[in-house]
Amino acid sequence: MCGRFSVDIDDEELLHRFPNHNVQPFQKVTNFAPTMELPIFLEKDVINMKWGLIPHWAKDSTFASKLINARSETLLEKASFKDLVDTQRCLVISNGFYEWDSKSKKPYFIHSKDNPLMNYCGLYSIWMDNNFQSILTFTIITIEANNTLSKIHHRMPVILDEGNESRWLDPNNNFQSIKELIKPIDDSKIEMYQIDLI
Repeated sequence: MCGRFSVDIDDEELLHRFPNHNVQPFQKVTNFAPTMELPIFLEKDVINMKWGLIPHWAKDSTFASKLINARSETLLEKASFKDLVDTQRCLVISNGFYEWDSKSKKPYFIHSKDNPLMNYCGLYSIWMDNNFQSILTFTIITIEANNTLSKIHHRMPVILDEGNESRWLDPNNNFQSIKELIKPIDDSKIEMYQIDLI
């Protein structure tokens, strides 16, 4: 599960990685939590969305707190996600995420060894509230943890390898053609350390 992450973004690196997007400086949030709002990357746009997906067919917004993550193994089975995987993929930009040791309950920070950005694979939805206002929300796709993270937890976000951003975001690529991108990041690319509080 990914329930907290950090948004302490290197703006120059962001511009370098996404030269065709209208990128504005990110507000620094070291403890980004569900229901908070963040600029989310689509194929050509950067749009503010709230964390916690509300399916377009939902009668109210209570789904949001339940759908901060989407298990990669069941994306094509769950009604909340199966209609999104082909055309409503997104990237969630971060510099690292937090996970709690399932035994000690102590928090760890997990980040890239060599890259200032971590791009999590996500899905987004557009939901209409009772006032006919569009609410955009997103979820982060998770997968079984790699060996490094499995020492403390069994799940992790899908972290996209650099260079695959366009493939993931392009809605012309159906899910079957890009599903190999959904995999645990290589152990050599991340490191983690225990922290006191977040």
